[in-house]
Amino acid sequence: MNPIAEKAMLVAVHISQWTARKHDRSVSREVASTHNSEEKLGRYNKRLLAGATKLDDIQTLAGKIRAYFYATTLPWSDEGLRILPATLFFDLTSRMKEFEQEFHIAVEDFIEEYPQYVESTRPQLNGLFCAEDYPSADSLRAKFGISLEILPIPSSEDFRVQLSEEQKTMISQQIDENVRNSLAKSNRDLWFRTYEVIAHFASRLRDPDARLHASIFAKVADMAELLPKLNITDDPALNELARKVKDELCEFSVSTLRNHPSLRADTAAKASCLANQMDATLKELSDAPEGAASPAVNTVSSPLLFLPMPSEAFIPPPTQSADAMFAHMAAYMGDAAAAA
Repeated sequence: MNPIAEKAMLVAVHISQWTARKHDRSVSREVASTHNSEEKLGRYNKRLLAGATKLDDIQTLAGKIRAYFYATTLPWSDEGLRILPATLFFDLTSRMKEFEQEFHIAVEDFIEEYPQYVESTRPQLNGLFCAEDYPSADSLRAKFGISLEILPIPSSEDFRVQLSEEQKTMISQQIDENVRNSLAKSNRDLWFRTYEVIAHFASRLRDPDARLHASIFAKVADMAELLPKLNITDDPALNELARKVKDELCEFSVSTLRNHPSLRADTAAKASCLANQMDATLKELSDAPEGAASPAVNTVSSPLLFLPMPSEAFIPPPTQSADAMFAHMAAYMGDAAAAA
């Protein structure tokens, strides 16, 4: 049994919405004819509603749901599936139920105002208004939905198709390799995500003129809380990093850091030290060739303090297995901590 399959699962969130837009073929043909152009080279899309704030509320809520979902999970595949640690299953499913209720209420609020939105848009569209473009309330309600898909992590042991032993072995090895590569991608994403939060926090603290917002501090505190839960590979370096973030960067409140420049400078130095301990290796992973399955991540461009970096012995090759990467990260953080 794949041990990761016992500690995590694959999840996807599906949100459907009505776009309130309609392709007007007659206008598209008219424009193409007027300009002696091919109709397929352009299209006119009508906005069916104007000033529909209740529809905007649904779109805003959908963005909020996706943001929470991405923050609580790690990347897995290009098909929208992400990996969820079992320790976060209850948190995610409970929050998604709350989101589902909020979404349902928002949809009903919009549908209640829908007839007024249609009538107020009619004179604005003028000759482009077409009653057939607007679905009934029941049809409109069916266009909105939110659901959570949960699947087990693939395992070569579950492959039971009737094939030769050689073919089964080959496919089983491919499944295991795909799982390892996806875990490596998830782990890299977690390292990059943590680095961005810490580096941004350090940058704000180092600038004495920069305002410290509570949201910046909250991101650091949330990351310290989430790191151990998202660390499905039990990477000791990530656990140690979470401890350092909590103990060294979350020791004082935002108001305390605002009012005490010396504490702000000291916390900034600690945050910069942690960021530098991660910087070199993460750049190496970010620059890895496509075969290494490195995620596309925009690293923080703000300058960091020049602190001692780990020895070259801990710089990974461009391509590596997930196990090698995890071992490297643990060794890297230990060496960097000693150097600092």
